[in-house]
Amino acid sequence: MSSFEVSYSWMMDNEDPSRAHKTVPDAPPGAWAISGINSAAFPEQYAAIAAIPQAERGPAVQAFYQREFWNQWLQALSSDDVAKRVFDAAVNMGSGTACKLFQQAVNAVPVPLSGQIAEDGGWGLNTVVAANCCDPVALVAAFKKVRVFHYDTIVHEHPNDARYLTEWVARAEK
Repeated sequence: MSSFEVSYSWMMDNEDPSRAHKTVPDAPPGAWAISGINSAAFPEQYAAIAAIPQAERGPAVQAFYQREFWNQWLQALSSDDVAKRVFDAAVNMGSGTACKLFQQAVNAVPVPLSGQIAEDGGWGLNTVVAANCCDPVALVAAFKKVRVFHYDTIVHEHPNDARYLTEWVARAEK
């Protein structure tokens, strides 16, 4: 079983490395974020956390990420190295997209006696069982590759997003 605490710490190294929980400008223009929690995407949750004194926001930020992005399927993964990357991707690009890319990575890793799984972006037992049959090192490498390809595709389709590519790729290849 993978650990939420390990995955959360990994993700926070990307979202708020200093764990300062400051309010900072974010995209789209006019939006704000606290430790990656965007006011446009999560207005009610953002407002509740913003109302807490900055020095006391840590537990609320952690509870938000556990409630919104952690799930039984991530917990059922046998490798923390795999789970933390999928969790980080879910925070960065949405849970459905992260799961779909993860399923692509699982299908890219040869596993004896295992068929292909659906690449539908929906967690389920088949995804977890297949992932847990994969060599974790190979699965991490495959997930990094499909994640980078996804970011390259975004920039190809939306050239204005090229300004984010270096940071996205660094995050994916970590």
